[in-house]
Amino acid sequence: MATDINPVLFDSMGADYEKAFGHDPGLHKFIEKVLALLSPGSKVLDVGCGTGKPVSSTLALNGHKVTGIDISPSMVELSRKAVPSGEFEVADMTKYVPKDKMNAIFNILCLFWLDRKGMEDQCKRWNEWLLPGGLVCICTFGAEDLNPTKEMYDEDGLCASGMEFLFMGHKAQLLLMTKEGWKRILEAAGFEIVETIEDYFQPKGDTQEEFHHFIIARKVR
Repeated sequence: MATDINPVLFDSMGADYEKAFGHDPGLHKFIEKVLALLSPGSKVLDVGCGTGKPVSSTLALNGHKVTGIDISPSMVELSRKAVPSGEFEVADMTKYVPKDKMNAIFNILCLFWLDRKGMEDQCKRWNEWLLPGGLVCICTFGAEDLNPTKEMYDEDGLCASGMEFLFMGHKAQLLLMTKEGWKRILEAAGFEIVETIEDYFQPKGDTQEEFHHFIIARKVR
C-alpha cells in the first residue's frame, strides 16, 4: 500500500480501526448478499480479518464456520474476543494454506500490500482454497475512481500505481487494478463474476473518502 503503511502500524491501531471502519453500511449490505448465497454451516475464510467485525462476527452469528487470518497479532486477538466460535491466527495471505477447502473467502480491503503479480497470484490461491462452486468476496478500490493520470497506468490500462491516499492520518501510495482488470484476472484464475456493487463510504477520523468496489465471484473451474 505504501512504505509507511505496514503490519506494525496496523498492530498499533487495534480498536481505533474498528471505530473508523466498522460502521460501513455498504459492507453490511454486501455481507447480507453473500449470506443469501451460502448453504447452512458453510466454511468461510476471512482474509485480513482485522477486529473480526463485521465480517467474521456476522458470519458466525448466522451459523457458519469461520476461520480468520491477519498479519497483525493485536487484530487477531480482537477477532478471537469478538468471535469466540471462530479460529483465528496470525498469517501472511501469500504464504497461508487453509486446513480445509472453503465454501467462501472474504477479502475486505486487505489487498493493498500486493503488486499486480501478487494480485494475480492471490486469485490463483483462492481457487486452490475453495471447493467447487465456492465464492470469493472482495472489497477493494477500482483504480479509475482515484483519477490516476495516464502515466500511472500499466501499458494495458488494467492497473495503476503511485496514487496518493490518506489512511488514518498516514499518507500512502496505492497500486490498484481497474474494475475491468479485476474481472480479467479473476476469469483467468477460474472464476466468473456473480455480481459487482459500487458504494461510497466516508470513514470516521483522518481518512480519505472511499469508493468501494465489491465483487462476488464463483469458482467455475
